[in-house]
Amino acid sequence: MLSIPMFLVALCALIVAMHRGVTRRADAQLRARFDAEGSPSAVSRGLMRASGYCA
Repeated sequence: MLSIPMFLVALCALIVAMHRGVTRRADAQLRARFDAEGSPSAVSRGLMRASGYCA
């Protein structure tokens, strides 16, 4: 009876942990690209275009 709610809580915790790991890795990659590029305004526009914010 108690095993199903515990399973759902554990599953949600696993999904949250995986999502945070993916988000941190993507953030680190974007920061590395930003630091490696030249002009900050051109880099920010390029990153926004690549992420889908600008057309």
